[in-house]
Amino acid sequence: MTGTAYTAYNNSMIHVTDRKDKVLLMLYDGALKFVRFARIGIEEQSPKIKGENISKIMAILTELDCALDMEIGGPLAENLSSLYHYMMSRLTVANIDNDSNALDEVESLLSELRKGFEEAVNKENTEVPFYLDVEKYGIQKGFCLAV
Repeated sequence: MTGTAYTAYNNSMIHVTDRKDKVLLMLYDGALKFVRFARIGIEEQSPKIKGENISKIMAILTELDCALDMEIGGPLAENLSSLYHYMMSRLTVANIDNDSNALDEVESLLSELRKGFEEAVNKENTEVPFYLDVEKYGIQKGFCLAV
């Protein structure tokens, strides 16, 4: 990779992680997009399309769940975790039974969560709080998501 390409890549990563609230909304947008693709997979009776997209939604939900800080977030983080796990179980049903109703339910929950986080972000132009224990994790640059 040339120096210029590396610099451009590095700068883009910095801009992406400047606003963690934007990353959160992008994750919800991605999950919602993959729900629509999974529904197409069910409608077209394509296990490949359905399975690949449900796997991507599961990966996003897993990342969101792992990012929760139960100590700082308390009951809110615990409730979000339970909701993420519930959605993953509904996605499993959708995948095994070709159940588009289960996908509809997940889509509705994701939409409501996204709307809530967006309102929190826009309220008085404040960010959704994200905490990083610098002593424990060190200073991180960039963002990696296994999707």
